[in-house]
Amino acid sequence: MAKQAHEYNAGDWIVHRHHGVGEIESIEQMAPGGVERTYYKVVTADSTLWVPVDEADGGLFRPLTSPEAFEEVLAILERPPREMKQNHLSRRSRIDHVHSANSLLDTARLVRDLWGRRAERGLNGTEEQALRDLTHRLLDEWSAAQDVDEAEAQHRMRSLLQKGLDKVADAA
Repeated sequence: MAKQAHEYNAGDWIVHRHHGVGEIESIEQMAPGGVERTYYKVVTADSTLWVPVDEADGGLFRPLTSPEAFEEVLAILERPPREMKQNHLSRRSRIDHVHSANSLLDTARLVRDLWGRRAERGLNGTEEQALRDLTHRLLDEWSAAQDVDEAEAQHRMRSLLQKGLDKVADAA
């Protein structure tokens, strides 16, 4: 179960829906517009965010996946990709859902399935961009959760995805 916003502490690592992995540097009182509120100061690789504590429960961010829980992600990537819907609007809807859901498991499944679709028949421009974005998101969290550098995570991810494609080829 995800932590409630009031349970986050300075030093906790989180995954922001739009900005990726970051660390809660502090919890501070601020009064923009004259209304005092409590904010998380979240530092990501690219920016510093101020997130109102009372708005953080809306799925804006979640805890970083534990190294143990990350094992399920690796298993997903190694499985054969699932065939995606033929209708490009259905595929786009799935991509949009995964982008907004901020679920690491859904992200891993979609990366795997887009990887497979690209190998089988190619991707359109929107799908290629989604694959790049989601791969970056996955690798960013992988690197932080597993305490490995991103190049090592990328190498391992490609190896696992290729194993999944090989299983499809062997079954054919």
